[in-house]
Amino acid sequence: MEVSAHCHCYKSLVLPKLPPHAAHAALSHVVAFRQRSSSINSTSPQLLRLQRQRQRQPLLFSIKPKSKNHRTIYAASSSSWIQTSPEKWLLEPVGDGDSRHIGFKVPMPNAFEISSNEVTVGRLPEKADMVIPVATVSGVHARIQKKEGKLLVTDLDSTNGTFIDNKRLSAGVVATVPPGSCLTFGDEHLAVFRVSKLENVEAASNPDPSQDKVETDIPIESTTS
Repeated sequence: MEVSAHCHCYKSLVLPKLPPHAAHAALSHVVAFRQRSSSINSTSPQLLRLQRQRQRQPLLFSIKPKSKNHRTIYAASSSSWIQTSPEKWLLEPVGDGDSRHIGFKVPMPNAFEISSNEVTVGRLPEKADMVIPVATVSGVHARIQKKEGKLLVTDLDSTNGTFIDNKRLSAGVVATVPPGSCLTFGDEHLAVFRVSKLENVEAASNPDPSQDKVETDIPIESTTS
């Protein structure tokens, strides 16, 4: 007599001719084997690797290009797109610090040393390299450049103007800034700077030639009145 075991999961399973108790035992072994196989397959390395791949999400990066107007005041050796020339220029604040026209106390700006070939001057840190936090200075006020040993300045259509010794510059016109002159960015009280040219001079008092050369910055004032 042929004994068939019917189960909703194993309808195609047919046992050979066995006594009832033997058939029942065989069916139990088959079911246990199927369960073990299913458990092993569900944790197989291939299946786990596939599950991990499905869980992974792609990483997307958005790179925002740097603004064309952005330059650094101090040139870094790792930034190949910044060109530097040997001479440096020093801008020292010489305003009287009067801030009554603004309505509240405003600290004087710091001195700035210009060592890169192009610097943007303005009030906004995200747009300017030489930042002057004074309300009368435009967000992007002027551009300073070094070329052939000269310091050049261009007013970038600022609201309150750029001045060399009290002479207002036309917007977009490049002007030469002589050493010793005063450069004003929109505010004669808080944003006036005296311009000095610095030269690198080797110290002559170094007795040991094996030591590194020492350089000092000496300001050169204008000889013209």
